[in-house]
Amino acid sequence: MTDSKNHDMNKTPDFPPTNALTGNRYQMRHAAGIYWLLDMEQSGMPYVKPLPMNEMGATIWNMRRRGLDLDKIAEKLSDSYEIPVEQAREDVGLFLAELQRQGVLV
Repeated sequence: MTDSKNHDMNKTPDFPPTNALTGNRYQMRHAAGIYWLLDMEQSGMPYVKPLPMNEMGATIWNMRRRGLDLDKIAEKLSDSYEIPVEQAREDVGLFLAELQRQGVLV
């Protein structure tokens, strides 16, 4: 997940696939124990820093790229991490909302 403040805890919209998820603009890299989402199409000025995320954030990103919807991702995370599906759905929604806030998802 990304570091962020000011989340609307009750808002967990279902995000449709976007160019960011279906194209090659954003690529995931793993270095120094951190996953980094890089914008491969930025012009360089102003420089947009890679977006760091943890393993769960990278997992969510990869599942969305494969076309899984919010509910399916929440189910899989619930099973994998042994957390309630409602908690997983909230976490996924917050993560996707943060990607939207960062301009990655529109």
